[in-house]
Amino acid sequence: MRKVVLTIVSVIVGLVILWGGFLLVSSLIIGGVFSQPIGKEKMVKIFDEDHELIAIVTNYLANSGYEKVYIPSTTESGEMSNSGTSVKIDDVEVVEAINTLKKRGYSVIGKDSNTIHFQRWSNLDNGRGIAYSINGNEPTLQFLTKLEPLSEPNWYYYEEDFNEWKMKNEPQE
Repeated sequence: MRKVVLTIVSVIVGLVILWGGFLLVSSLIIGGVFSQPIGKEKMVKIFDEDHELIAIVTNYLANSGYEKVYIPSTTESGEMSNSGTSVKIDDVEVVEAINTLKKRGYSVIGKDSNTIHFQRWSNLDNGRGIAYSINGNEPTLQFLTKLEPLSEPNWYYYEEDFNEWKMKNEPQE
């Protein structure tokens, strides 16, 4: 009887250790520790492959009348946030395009004033993707540290780095 109890306890402890290891590795992957950042060359290839879907979403957001749109990959299908308020997307083609982009690895689609952006890689402090300028001026993103024009007018590769941005924008003492 004692051996059976000892075996059961050992199995339970082993399962708890395995589960803890799984959670640790999962959180490191989600945090971007194991995923390599996407550079401009790779982002241009991804942009070319996804161009039709991106154009559908860009046209919708540019003409939506909404100023601040946020669509993280975790948002319910067919919904977006406009300045913190949930809004239903009433265009089936746009919903399908967004769902496909999410499946292809886009973590955030957003609009802020003149800029529509498609974030394809991120970790806790950094983000990379492509941005579109609605009015032809340079895109504005919150922690922008690198912006390079693409071959298509008004399209840019961008990088955001909170720590680098903070160092450049903190008042010097």
